[in-house]
Amino acid sequence: MRWTTERQLKRWQQEGLLTEEKVTELRASLERAGGIRIFAVIGAVLVGLGVILFVSSNWAGMGPASRISVLLAGFAVVVVGAVAAGRRDQPRVAEALWLLATLVFGANIFLIAQIFHQTLTYWQGTLRWMLGALVLGWALKSRLQAAVAIPLGLLTLGWMGNSSWLFDQQMEFLFSAGGLRPILPLIGVGLISLSLLSARSENWAFVQDSCFRWGLLLIAVPVVISTAGDSVAEWFYGIDGTVKQITILAAVALLLAAALVYGEFRSRISRPVLGATATFLALMLVPVAGKPWVAATVGDLHLPFAAYVLVVFVLALVTIWTGVRASNRRLLNVGMFSSAVLIFIQYYSWSFAMLDRSLAFILGGLVLLGLTVLLEKKRRALLKKMTPVKGEEP
Repeated sequence: MRWTTERQLKRWQQEGLLTEEKVTELRASLERAGGIRIFAVIGAVLVGLGVILFVSSNWAGMGPASRISVLLAGFAVVVVGAVAAGRRDQPRVAEALWLLATLVFGANIFLIAQIFHQTLTYWQGTLRWMLGALVLGWALKSRLQAAVAIPLGLLTLGWMGNSSWLFDQQMEFLFSAGGLRPILPLIGVGLISLSLLSARSENWAFVQDSCFRWGLLLIAVPVVISTAGDSVAEWFYGIDGTVKQITILAAVALLLAAALVYGEFRSRISRPVLGATATFLALMLVPVAGKPWVAATVGDLHLPFAAYVLVVFVLALVTIWTGVRASNRRLLNVGMFSSAVLIFIQYYSWSFAMLDRSLAFILGGLVLLGLTVLLEKKRRALLKKMTPVKGEEP
């Protein structure tokens, strides 16, 4: 992990094993390696898309035997290339090719099922793809496989129980009250909890970073968007309470409890912050008079919604504080970005009711530009103050 490397560099510098100039050189080398990984991954994805387009353009003219041969041969070529790159001391290329092998493996699952006319529903395909990615990630200890497996797991959970093959109905799991929509932030809490638990296992540490990133994303994005208006928040937290939703929430509760007891936290404040965030998100799902809390009104004022926005903003600030205390750059960046978006959303929500629209956009743009400069300066100042400490994610 990047923060672990930074901690080692600091310790070696304090022990006199490395000079400041050498530490700076090693940091620059690590940054270049990260750029190489990005280029390698993009290259692998482009190659995969090219192969898929080539096969699809000639698919109709092939017989079953030819189709299977092409699919298996393509997968074998990618695997052989990944092994060869690893033996030739090209770890970034090998990592990208193993990622391509995972993508080809998933495409082959659906294409082979089509060849034999199997009744493979969407969730069955994504489930097998996810399991294959996890097995390969476990064998390689590669976080790229985990980054693929997590969204596949979300698709499996969302599509499970939906037998429809219509594409428009396949997206209902993100928009219906009986799908994943109202519980996405709590699923994010579950992923962060899984990240904290995986830090204790050397065999499963490869999923730690991906779980943490996806967890932050699932919490921050929907919660911030829900502050756009009381109707948006009411729609988002409206839940049917299906068996699938309750089962998922029960699994999240177990992961959270295990993480609070056994998880590796980077600072003391991270544990209560995670527990408070999970409690707040869970309370939002409890209906009041058959509706979410934010739907209630006092007179003509939406006071519960205003309180909700305030709490979300406080959580964003606490995320920044936790990121600084835990020396966690991702927490800091997510907190800063969420705070900026919240201010932007609330500014326009209030200004449209009081100002001419054109003037609101002009003033809003100026405010946002100034805020961006200030936040970026503050973010850089906070990052410089961070010192690696003992522990894992948050």
